[in-house]
Amino acid sequence: MIASLFDFFHKYRYHFLVWSLFIIYDMIIYNVYSGKHSTLIDSVFSYSINISLFYFHANVLLKYTLNTQNKLLKYSLVLLVLLEIVIYVLIRFCGLKFFIYAHIETIEIKTSNRLFVIGKIWKAVYYIGNSTGYYFLMHDLQQRLQVKRLKQQELKKIIWEKEIKNELILTQNAFLRAQINPHFLINTLSYLYNETRKLAPGAAESILSLSDIMQYALSKEASSGYIKLEDEINLINSFLVLHQARQRKQTQVKVSYDKESLPVLFIPLVLMTLTENIIKHGLLDDPLKSAEINITYKDSALCIRTSNHGFIANQIYGQSTSLKNISNRLALAYGERAVFNSNLDSQNYFHTYTRVQF
Repeated sequence: MIASLFDFFHKYRYHFLVWSLFIIYDMIIYNVYSGKHSTLIDSVFSYSINISLFYFHANVLLKYTLNTQNKLLKYSLVLLVLLEIVIYVLIRFCGLKFFIYAHIETIEIKTSNRLFVIGKIWKAVYYIGNSTGYYFLMHDLQQRLQVKRLKQQELKKIIWEKEIKNELILTQNAFLRAQINPHFLINTLSYLYNETRKLAPGAAESILSLSDIMQYALSKEASSGYIKLEDEINLINSFLVLHQARQRKQTQVKVSYDKESLPVLFIPLVLMTLTENIIKHGLLDDPLKSAEINITYKDSALCIRTSNHGFIANQIYGQSTSLKNISNRLALAYGERAVFNSNLDSQNYFHTYTRVQF
């Protein structure tokens, strides 16, 4: 409560200061010219009514009549001001009668009713006039602040647009560099392949596989959202060739597919992620327990099955992020038409099953 009062006085501190100076000035002038001294109660009542009239006229009457779309209310402003004056005079007159009835001393007790009414009408006009000036002054200040705020927003927008343009230029330059550098590397790999295929065929095949992977990554199809399964099958074959080049023993991974599945358009890197999981977590050096990737397309349904030996519990948790990523991507691309699940059987074979109905 105290904090709220403090905030209120702090917010309107200049109002309190100006009114304090005005009341002191008004009382001094009145005492000097009339030779009369008003009581504390009389002064508090009088200035409370006057200040209330001031703020009511500015913050209520003018605010809602001048800013309304109702033409009738706008045209009735003069009548409302007259009503405002009448109510003010009645309140002051009732206050005078109450003071007389309660035997409270007031400087206006000997004033005739006619002079009292004329004096209060003048007071009302005086405070309403000042209140009107205050309203238009504050309205002008608010419009100036709004114009200033709009100019600042427009300036910020211009600066922001320039920054966006600069970032776009930098991005375009980076994109051009990204295009130039990989193509230069691909051309270099092609040169190395041609130079080594006779002297070191195994190394040449690895170079060719790496070149194929980079060309796939730079292709428009890979970034368009959907690719032919044939392209991704070629990608995992190249990936397996590269992996085999780093291994002493033969990597036991069998990839099988039917011809119907090759032209099917599918989201990229699902097969690649499944293959990476097999390479990372599977035991692939036993010919009797080889990993398998089987792809079929029948009755407008694509099915991808994988299995490999060697998964244990902590490895399943370790690769769960990539499997969740596959599941989320399938759900976003195909909704309820996609099914993805995985499980570890009693023979320690890890299986995944992907099915998409087209």
